[in-house]
Amino acid sequence: MSKKSVIILALILLISTLLGWSVLTRGHWWGDDFAAYIMQAKSILAGNMDEFVAANTFTVTQSSHQIGPAAYPWGFPLMLTPVYALIGLSPLALKLPGLLTYLGFLLVFFYLTKRRFSLPESLLAVSLFAFNPELLRFLDNIASDIPFLFLSTLALLLADMYIQKAEPMRKLWLAALIGVAIFAAVFVRTQGLILMGAMLLFQGIRFLGKREQRRQLFVDSLIIVVFFGIPWGISALIFPGGQTSYLALYSGFSMDTLIGNIVSYSQVFREFFATLPGQTIFFSIFAVLLFIGLVAQIKADLLFIIYVALYLIVLWTWPEWQGYRFLFPMLPIFIYFSIQGIRVVLGRVKENQKAILQKGIYAFLLLIVFIFVYNAGLNAYGNLRDERQINGPFDPYSIETYEFIKENTSPDSVIIFFKPRAMHLMTERNSLALTQCERLPEGDYLALSKKVGENLQIPPERIQECNLPLERVFQNRRFIVYQVLD
Repeated sequence: MSKKSVIILALILLISTLLGWSVLTRGHWWGDDFAAYIMQAKSILAGNMDEFVAANTFTVTQSSHQIGPAAYPWGFPLMLTPVYALIGLSPLALKLPGLLTYLGFLLVFFYLTKRRFSLPESLLAVSLFAFNPELLRFLDNIASDIPFLFLSTLALLLADMYIQKAEPMRKLWLAALIGVAIFAAVFVRTQGLILMGAMLLFQGIRFLGKREQRRQLFVDSLIIVVFFGIPWGISALIFPGGQTSYLALYSGFSMDTLIGNIVSYSQVFREFFATLPGQTIFFSIFAVLLFIGLVAQIKADLLFIIYVALYLIVLWTWPEWQGYRFLFPMLPIFIYFSIQGIRVVLGRVKENQKAILQKGIYAFLLLIVFIFVYNAGLNAYGNLRDERQINGPFDPYSIETYEFIKENTSPDSVIIFFKPRAMHLMTERNSLALTQCERLPEGDYLALSKKVGENLQIPPERIQECNLPLERVFQNRRFIVYQVLD
C-alpha cells in the first residue's frame, strides 16, 4: 500500500474517531442494560461477582417483566473494568471502550475488503462505516454491540485468511487464532456461538468435498475447537454464570413471530441509510447490488453466506424483538456483497464504457460519504455546543433522587422503580420494576417517574387507584418517592 493510501486511511480513521468522540455525552438514555454492565465491572474489581449475580437475579426474576439475564457475558464488563478502576462512574469515560473497538472494527473491515477489492473500493467501503451518523451516535451507549461487531468481524477476517493460506503450518496458527477470536466474541455476546457453528459447518462441507484435505481439515477444526474451549473453560471457572436459558425463551416462538421478524428486520436494514434523503431509494439500490454480489460469490464466500444464514435464522426465530443494533454484525457483510455486486456490474459492461461507469459509481458512493460526514458533523457540533449535555439517569433530578434514597433509606430497603438496575447501581439498594398494585407492598419505597407514563411502572397520576398506604417523602420536577407503609 502506497504512502498516499496510508495517509488517506489514517485520515479516515482519525476523523471518524474525532466525530465519534464528539458525539459522546456525559449522560445515558434510560435503558438500564448499561447499569448491569457497570455493576458487573464493579463486581470484578471488588471480587464479589457471585454477590452481584445473586442481587441481580432478585431484580430480574422478581420484577413484573423479565428485564434481562442475571448476568451478561463477562467480556464487555471486563473491558469496562480498567476504565472504572481509574475514573469511576463516568458515563463519558465508560463509552471509550466502544469508541476504541469501533476504530478496531474499521481497521479489520478495511483489511477484510482489501483482500478482495481495489484500494479505492476498500477505502470507500470503510468510509461508509467511518462516517455513518447513526452508527457513530450509537457510540453514546455503554453496550456490548460495538465490541461484538469488532470481534465477530475479526473472527471472519482470520477465517478468510485461513481459507486462502496454503501452507499447513500457517493454517494451524490461523486455526488457533480463529478459536481464540470466536471465544472472545462469545465472551462479549452469546451470539458469537453462531460463528463457531458457521465455521464448523463450512469445514464440514469442505471435508465432504475435498478428500485429499480431510486430515488437514479435521486437525484444523479440532484446533479451532480446542483454542475456543480452553479459554472458555478457564473463564467458566473464574466468572459465575447467570444468563437466561435461551432455549426456554423459544417457548414464545410462533409462525407469526417468524413472519413478523423477517419483514421487520428486512426493513430495519434501511437504518444504515437513515440520514440520507431518499433513504428507501438508496437502500433499494444496495439491496439489488447485494443480491447480485451474493449470487456471484456464492462459492468464493461460502463461509460468509453460511454465517449470514445462521445469524438471520436465529434472529428471525427469536421471540423478542431486538432492533437495529442486533443487525450490526450483518452490516459489514451487507456492504461487502453490495460492493461485490458493483464489481460484477462493472465486469459486464464493455471496456470503453467501464471507466465512465466506474467513475459514476465512485461518485455515487462519495456522495453518500459526504452526506454522512455532513450529518455526523452536525451531530458532533450540536453535542459539543450543548457541552455534552447530561441526560437520562445522570441528569440533576435523577441524581437528587438517588441521593435522597441513599441518605434516607436503610441499606436493606427495596426500591420499586421502572429501571431497577439503574436504581441499584446508583443507590446500592435492591430494586424491582412492578406494574401491579397488589405487588407494591413487596417494596419499601416507590419511586415514580413523571415523564415515562406506563413504562414498567404505574403512572403517578394513577397510583392512588391502588388504594395502598403510601406516604410521599420526596418530590422534584421528574420524580416522586413514596414510602410504602405497613
